[in-house]
Amino acid sequence: MMNAFFTLLLWAWLMASSFVVSGHMVNYASPIATTGFRFLLALIMMLLVLLFSWYQAKRPIRQEFKALFDSPRHTLHYLLISGSLVGFFIGLFMALETTTPLNTSVLYTLIPLMGVIITKIWLHISTPWIKVGGFMMGSIGATGVLFSTQVHSLQDLQSFQWNQGDLLYIGSCVLLAFHVVSVQKWGSRLKPFPGAFMIMLFGSVWLLPITLIWGELDQVQWGASGFWVNALYLTIFTTLFTFVLQQRLVSTVGANRLLAFSYTIPVWVAFYTAFAESSLSTLLNIGFVLGVVCLGASLYLISRQRIHINGSSVNKVNLASPHTRNGMAGIVTDEAK
Repeated sequence: MMNAFFTLLLWAWLMASSFVVSGHMVNYASPIATTGFRFLLALIMMLLVLLFSWYQAKRPIRQEFKALFDSPRHTLHYLLISGSLVGFFIGLFMALETTTPLNTSVLYTLIPLMGVIITKIWLHISTPWIKVGGFMMGSIGATGVLFSTQVHSLQDLQSFQWNQGDLLYIGSCVLLAFHVVSVQKWGSRLKPFPGAFMIMLFGSVWLLPITLIWGELDQVQWGASGFWVNALYLTIFTTLFTFVLQQRLVSTVGANRLLAFSYTIPVWVAFYTAFAESSLSTLLNIGFVLGVVCLGASLYLISRQRIHINGSSVNKVNLASPHTRNGMAGIVTDEAK
């Protein structure tokens, strides 16, 4: 259980660092070019690792590749899983043309609740109201952290209003919630690394024409050292590692608990920023502290409460146990089909 907790924290920490590093990358390439490049580079790295592992295990490479695509249905599933993720990124980039980073940050906190709704409708996994309250408390806590760290003046507060791009970004958030839940529904056939490879492969397929047409590749500063340092970090740590961790976590603790830990991302971003600016004391304000307290309480409620599958009550924490998952395999599989 503690291993799952720390793995969730590591995932959230890496995700938070991607926001910080991506902010640096805008000086060297457009967001679309950066996303396309990191997907393609991560795909190449993962392919080399897969080939090496198959070679070490003396497995026929051609047969292993064929096994990844042995079912047109499963291939379509991964095409949709990857397409929803790419749709989130493109929607975010388009939304930021007509809205503010603060608006998108606040709307991002709704994704776990969206995941609860999708899980209920699609997987028929009901969430008790007290646990829904935990998700709502998490959204409030994350929003409190965002306002305490990003709103520094009345002008900043006045900028927080409904903008044209907000509706588009809400749709993008739905796609991201769908992406995580679809990994839980469709991604159990493959182990975490091959599953992440499939997502990266089809994500690159989706992104390639988009990057070539709208990526402004002629403006990418390929010769700048900053481009390569930031791009390699985004590729290795916040793309390759996070994808593999996500595959593993969704199969062990579930999509909703993974999404719940995304509430902590604003906290880590705030620590990154304050540390970089040598201003950790700025976090000692009532809004930030109350936000963190709300987040802690929400994660406790989400982790401890029970879920209901077809009228049966099952402890959410115990679902992380391999023995419990084996016992529930028939129920979950039937619901996922």
